[in-house]
Amino acid sequence: MQLNWIYKSFDELTTSELYAILQLRSEVFVVEQNCVYLDVDGKDKKSFHLMAWQGDELVAYTRLVPPGVSFSEASIGRVITSPKFRGLGIGITLLEKSIAHILETRPSQ
Repeated sequence: MQLNWIYKSFDELTTSELYAILQLRSEVFVVEQNCVYLDVDGKDKKSFHLMAWQGDELVAYTRLVPPGVSFSEASIGRVITSPKFRGLGIGITLLEKSIAHILETRPSQ
């Protein structure tokens, strides 16, 4: 499976990308996992976003949060793989790429 991995700041996201992110987060966190919390918490604007796309479908996503926003160190949140693409090892790659990005951009973390 060929995935297109993209890192973007909040301001770089298109409205279509943001919609797909929020839709997938709602599908999994709100509906599937019944998590009762405010998903749109203000941290998205300060974060970097890693997305895996297959064509125009969002397959996986993480929010890379800089130090001082959630914790004193950088963190990875909103880790998600679309239910249609689970069991393929995409989540492992998602976390590997997320960790690598944090280490590259914040080597002292």
